[in-house]
Order: sequence, then structure tokens, then C-alpha cells
Amino acid sequence: MLPKSASEVNFDSAEGKTGWSKYEHVETFRNRTPSQVYDAAKIGLGDAGFSLRSANKSAGVVIGEHGMTMHDWNVIAGVYFKPFNGGTKAKVIVEGSKDIGFSGDVTSDGWTGKILKGIRQSLNETHQAVLKVNRSDIE
Repeated sequence: MLPKSASEVNFDSAEGKTGWSKYEHVETFRNRTPSQVYDAAKIGLGDAGFSLRSANKSAGVVIGEHGMTMHDWNVIAGVYFKPFNGGTKAKVIVEGSKDIGFSGDVTSDGWTGKILKGIRQSLNETHQAVLKVNRSDIE
């Protein structure tokens, strides 16, 4: 359902709802290596409630799946990343089945935001930990 590697992903395509139950979002993490984003992607998926399905640093991909919610089932998310202008560009693609009940199409692009929030938090916490270690070395 999802691309197998970052080389198959168009990082410049449309964002938001791009299909029946497909959502995409791109973010650039300045001064972050692909290795750092890879580690943070696993944490970001976990923070959003996804179980790790597969991860391949050299292919630039981390894929997770989410259990059933009141409105979604078979939700799968891929975080794709590649080096980009002094940082790393990441694209989150989320696809899945969804329910159209009394509320209509209730699945939203919130999954991509939750995953990216976890990635950002992980990268920031790691950065803060490095700063603390470096400061203690100086003092």
C-alpha cells in the first residue's frame, strides 16, 4: 500500500488529504541527520499509537500500523526521509480504511500531525540532552 523506500516518494507533491483515505505532510528538520530523523520517526509513530511494522535506515523509511479506533481501522503510516540542504526532509504518508457513519468522513489528517509532533519532540529532547552533556564538559 505504501512506498517501500524514500526513493519512491515525491517530497514535493501535494499535502493534506490526497486520496480517499490518504494524507501526506512534509517537514524539513534543519541541522538534523537522516539517522537522527530515523530514530525520531520510530518514537513519533509510537507516540501516535502506531506499532512498528518495519524500519530500514538505508532505504529512508519507517512504517507503523495502528489498531482500530472508533472511526479508523487498518491505518498504516510511513515516514520517509532524505538528506536536504543542511538537514533532513521527511514525508509522512498515512493510509487506511475508514468509517462513514453518522458523522460522515471523520478520519482526518490528524495522524500526520501527531506523528510529526512526536518526531519534533524526540529531536528536541535529544538536542537538549546533547547540550546539557556538552555544557557539563565545559564547566
